[in-house]
Amino acid sequence: MNKFFVGILVAVSALSVNAAEKKIVITGSSTIAPLAANLAKAFEKKNAGTRLNVQAGGSSRGIADARAGLADIGMVSRALNPDEKDFMAFTVALDGIVIILNKKNLFEKLTNEQIISIYKGETKNCKDVGGKDAPITVVNKAEGRSTLELFLNCFKFKNTDVKAQVAIAENEQGIKTVAGNPNAVG
Repeated sequence: MNKFFVGILVAVSALSVNAAEKKIVITGSSTIAPLAANLAKAFEKKNAGTRLNVQAGGSSRGIADARAGLADIGMVSRALNPDEKDFMAFTVALDGIVIILNKKNLFEKLTNEQIISIYKGETKNCKDVGGKDAPITVVNKAEGRSTLELFLNCFKFKNTDVKAQVAIAENEQGIKTVAGNPNAVG
């Protein structure tokens, strides 16, 4: 499994959170959001009167919100781009990107070549990769998502090559989509 750095971006403005409000806004990566939400709950228990508002929306949102002063902390699940070097990044975890299948799906394993063929629309039926005779539903991340960039880099093709039936933004949306469709690959 490929491992990718997951970073958390802290804007300089985070250092000057208004003490009277005792509210810290954290936005960005949907990959980091569940971890950040759990950490926020623990922080709030130990720091009564302080509220941490965690919102997903993607790494680009985290950058944009931190830059615009809408967030005190921006979550990013990719390396900073050259035009983002005015921020400081801190690695809080490493994550992996995996292909998910519905538990009723009969695929035992997929090779990299099969995954590429499925995503490019060359392999369209589950039976062609060890499943039952049914059309494959390709679930892909929406354009601009960091997970999509990492996926495309790993398999060495472009998003314009992808023939997806469903585009999703948040990871949870992808999980629910695949769980509800026995022929989905996401």
